[in-house]
Amino acid sequence: LQLVSVAPRASPLPQVSSMPAMKRPAAASGVASAAKKGRRTADPNLAKYDSIAAVVRDADGYPSGIKDMLASAVKVSLAAPRDVRHGFAESMLAMMEEVLKSVEASVRQKVAELELKVGESDQEKAVREAAVDSTTASCAVLTEALEGAKAKLTAANEEHAKAKAALHAAEAAQKSGDEALHAAADRKAQLEAVSTGDYAVVKETTSPKILKAFLKAVQGFGFDGDLVKAAESTFAKTAGDKGMFDGLVVKELDAAFAAALEAVGEELASGEPAKAERASAVEAARAEAAAKAEVEQASKAELGETQAVLAAAVGAKKAAEKAAKDFGPEMKKASADLAAAGKELAERLVVLATFEVLAARTTPPPPEPEAPPAEEAPAEEKAEGGAPRVEGDAVMAEATA
Repeated sequence: LQLVSVAPRASPLPQVSSMPAMKRPAAASGVASAAKKGRRTADPNLAKYDSIAAVVRDADGYPSGIKDMLASAVKVSLAAPRDVRHGFAESMLAMMEEVLKSVEASVRQKVAELELKVGESDQEKAVREAAVDSTTASCAVLTEALEGAKAKLTAANEEHAKAKAALHAAEAAQKSGDEALHAAADRKAQLEAVSTGDYAVVKETTSPKILKAFLKAVQGFGFDGDLVKAAESTFAKTAGDKGMFDGLVVKELDAAFAAALEAVGEELASGEPAKAERASAVEAARAEAAAKAEVEQASKAELGETQAVLAAAVGAKKAAEKAAKDFGPEMKKASADLAAAGKELAERLVVLATFEVLAARTTPPPPEPEAPPAEEAPAEEKAEGGAPRVEGDAVMAEATA
């Protein structure tokens, strides 16, 4: 055997700049991935949890303690996916969903009411203007009625005053007539008493004391003065001293007593019907005065009621005028409120949708394993297709003897 030295074929060496970059070994890549997994990353949904909790806290119609409890449980309840979530967290989420949907319903109702208010602005404006016209007309009618009520009360006052004056006149007439009748009765009693008393005595006996009382009594009866003087002379005499003239005096006195008694009797007889008439007149006047007083009181009440109704109408008119004046600013505010409510509704819908997505999410599938990096081809394979191939510095040649 002989070793034959063979020179290698000349070939250009590849440039360093044209060599492919070295890839990280698979082992090194796995270590880096493990290091990343080992690091604890922040929850990307923290801001969403806060927005949900804020809506829960602002909900109306729930006790503040319940809302605070639910709001504080948002993060811990939503952090875990649904397939690994605890049953207690699910019950908390059910309550949160109820609160969020009630907020949505409340805002929707608010939007609907504002839309209706803005949509019916023309009708509302017409209604308010009509209210101004109506209350103005009512005030005019009631003002006229008030003047009528005042005039009616004035007339009632005058009628009542007349009725009271008539009653006072009837009562005065009754008093005067009754007093005259009573005086006639007293006079008759005195006439009868003197006629049967002192007069009978002085005709039979002589008694200066009784004569003096008799003369005093007859002076009040309106007898003729000469007759009274003659009677004083006659009755001062004894029976034996009396003459024919004295007999005439007694006869005249008898006639005077009889005439006086007859006159007073007629006065009393005619006075009773007059007394009844006076009493009847007083009763009629009293009833008339009472009736006029009732009319007066009714007129006062009517005036008061009219004044009250007019005051209410004036108040209604002022309120209607204010409502008409406030219509423009109210509609402007309603439009602004509607825009704000619409924005609020959109925000609440976003929060509710976010809540529903987070509540329904499940654990994502594990990522596919990374493929191992491709190994570099041998230099000989790279040389194929025109590149120089290096076979070695020497080859063994067979020699035969």
